[in-house]
Amino acid sequence: MTTKNSDVRSQVLAADESRYQALYQQDVAELGRMLVDDDYVHIHANGKIDDKAAFLASIEAARYRFINAERTEQQVRLAGPLVLLHGRTRTTLDVAGETKVMDNAFTTVWKQTEDGLKLLHWQATKRI
Repeated sequence: MTTKNSDVRSQVLAADESRYQALYQQDVAELGRMLVDDDYVHIHANGKIDDKAAFLASIEAARYRFINAERTEQQVRLAGPLVLLHGRTRTTLDVAGETKVMDNAFTTVWKQTEDGLKLLHWQATKRI
């Protein structure tokens, strides 16, 4: 891995951690700044697909609250201006007062922009 690739890897892992911190705090404004404007797609582990507006509305409505997300096996790949991050996540959520733990594989696609890394796509797949 070159120094440049190593730097991008560190940057995308830091950006992803910042995204999780914003999720924990339900900081819709910060999340909005992190997501690519009209092209963001969020695919939930249950197959539901949200665009940026729907995803942010669900966070703002506090339909669920992120408590913790342990990420492992994270791999980063560069593809031109895109950075792909995938791995496993064990996510603890509060859903209407009930604690739920999800074990998912995930893929994120980050776009390198003039304003830094922006999240273009997030997808979870339930692990069996």
